[in-house]
Amino acid sequence: MTAPEAERPKAPSRRDVLRYAGAAGTVAAGVTVAQAAGWPASRVDRAAAGVGGVLDLHINEGFVPMVDGSLVYLRGFGEKATTINDPFPSLTISPRIFFADGRLVDSRLFPPDAAPPHEGRPEPDSAVAGDPLVYLVKRSYWGSYFPRRTIVAESGSTIRLRVHNGLKQPHSLLFHGVPGGDSGEIASGAVQDLEFPAPPPGTYVYSDPGGISVQRTLGLFGVLVVVPQQDHWRLSELGAEFERQWLWIAHDIDPVWSRRALAGETIDPVSTPALPRYFTLNDRAGFQSVGVTQDEAINLATHEETLVSGSPRRTDVRDFSQAATATTVITGQLIRLVNAGVVIHQMHFHGNHVWTLRRDGVDFSRSVGTISEEGHVLLQQWEDVVELDPLSRKDIILPLKPPPDALDEVFAARTVDWHYPMHCHAEPSQTAAGGLYPGGAVADWVLALPKSAGGTP
Repeated sequence: MTAPEAERPKAPSRRDVLRYAGAAGTVAAGVTVAQAAGWPASRVDRAAAGVGGVLDLHINEGFVPMVDGSLVYLRGFGEKATTINDPFPSLTISPRIFFADGRLVDSRLFPPDAAPPHEGRPEPDSAVAGDPLVYLVKRSYWGSYFPRRTIVAESGSTIRLRVHNGLKQPHSLLFHGVPGGDSGEIASGAVQDLEFPAPPPGTYVYSDPGGISVQRTLGLFGVLVVVPQQDHWRLSELGAEFERQWLWIAHDIDPVWSRRALAGETIDPVSTPALPRYFTLNDRAGFQSVGVTQDEAINLATHEETLVSGSPRRTDVRDFSQAATATTVITGQLIRLVNAGVVIHQMHFHGNHVWTLRRDGVDFSRSVGTISEEGHVLLQQWEDVVELDPLSRKDIILPLKPPPDALDEVFAARTVDWHYPMHCHAEPSQTAAGGLYPGGAVADWVLALPKSAGGTP
């Protein structure tokens, strides 16, 4: 049923958003929720609460500029209560960390006391003697920046949430596949506490499961990352070790669904499937996703939390925890791929193949492959295209090796960083709404020339 015209909230005009953005010193056209909020150029590391802290999540709604400047109605789990007409609605949270000792900390960097990599890029320990092409990487040294919507929890911690439903309809919060992580239905204006132990180390999606995929598509989603308490640089207690980790959250936005939700209609995703027009990676799309906007704070945050970068090394996939010296390890960088959207993505990497470790919390075997229901081989292996189904999570290692098709003489003579694209092989996510390719889910990664070799700091 469509809401009566007089009851429908009035959307702010694009001019209103730009006017507010100008006053705040932020270029709003084409800026998404995460970017409109803006990250400070410096590291954020402040205590949000003491022992036994509770994280407040507010179910809000508002209008958000897309990559082409269009305003789209969205919902989200925010960190404060805002109204639909707020020029900067709170629809996402800054990263929070639940520690096993009961502390709740607000920090983009994890671990908060680790060394913050400049613009997200770890510097190597030293060059490899006798091999001028590669470097040794520091072990358990560099921190990792996480994007908005992220909750990090140590194994052994207790996750305590207080969910405020500020919308007119009932909503809920579900941590998919996590025992105890279901709030149940929360009435309009009501508050519901949710407390549960952190699940095993891995990557999990949280969302409002209402309408199967409808509420998630409208923006009510996020990611829980659980890390081993005893080793923050491993995927699990005995899992792969990494130099630093990255989280890529893919999402799809259907403005037709958004307009119908704003009008108060009930959306049936079976009879009227979503046809997304906007595709984001960590809440950014197209030129925003590769950090070339006119807002340097946004560009910095994109480099810190999305655009993989590091020095070349000889990663050996047979042992991701192979010690090179007492303080260095031979390994790559971990990327946690999460599809919070409603379409299948095909994440394609140039320059290096990636090594797929696990899917949906289940480690792949190194020696005995199985066949999935979709007919795919499930085995740890090299891939240049990683398929990502809706609500699926995959953990991969990018080795950051010298490209196999680059001559050693050419690679050794480089004087600049080498950039390689990552884009989705599902064409609609590249060309939709942005007009020119690429306009959707896209990123890049960099084989960096270290500062010691004259590289860009």
